Amino acid sequence: MDVEKLCAPHTLPNCRLCPRLVDFQREQGIKHPGFHCAPVAPWGSKTARLLLVGLAPGLQGAARTGKGFVGDASGEFLFASLYRYGFADTKRSEVARLLGARITNIVKCLPPNNRPLGIERSNCEGFLRQELADFQPSRRSKTRVILCLGKDAFDSVRRLTDTSPTRFVHGQQVRLAPNYYLLSSFHPSRLNVNTGRLTRAMFDKVWQDVRELVNGEVNI
Repeated sequence: MDVEKLCAPHTLPNCRLCPRLVDFQREQGIKHPGFHCAPVAPWGSKTARLLLVGLAPGLQGAARTGKGFVGDASGEFLFASLYRYGFADTKRSEVARLLGARITNIVKCLPPNNRPLGIERSNCEGFLRQELADFQPSRRSKTRVILCLGKDAFDSVRRLTDTSPTRFVHGQQVRLAPNYYLLSSFHPSRLNVNTGRLTRAMFDKVWQDVRELVNGEVNI
């Protein structure tokens, strides 16, 4: 089976490569009429200079609204920063318009217990690979930044960008090219925020770095 061919971007709405996820989304759609409960496509401008990458849709977030990080606690925490640093026109995720940013997940379908299997991540890799290829700047482009929210997102993006093996660390910056950067943060999940693993101050520092890179104020 040619997974990359089957996972071409235009096939995303009809993707059925992962039976467990297909069945689970069907079950949730029956339980929650009106929820999206289907593969979730990236959203935001295709010419954005910031790409945010998470793990997978959440039931009350993207699986409900059809937009990554929209509608749940993670989204509330994230959009407060997107708005504060000029990447969204409001902190209210469900009505926000992204400004120079684009949001995606490494897995496009809602997984049970918020944890996709390794094979499901592999099946979705063709989508993410194409998204990264589309996002990569040319030599003359203005700086672009990928912000990975969580270790899973960071590991996937690092591998697909052929970055030398680097372990996940909150707040790190990896230079992929003179005008291309990979940044990492703990995921803004309710668990991470409530336990203090990710504080507002920690997240603000990451966003300060993002804004400075996009503005061309920092060279590393």
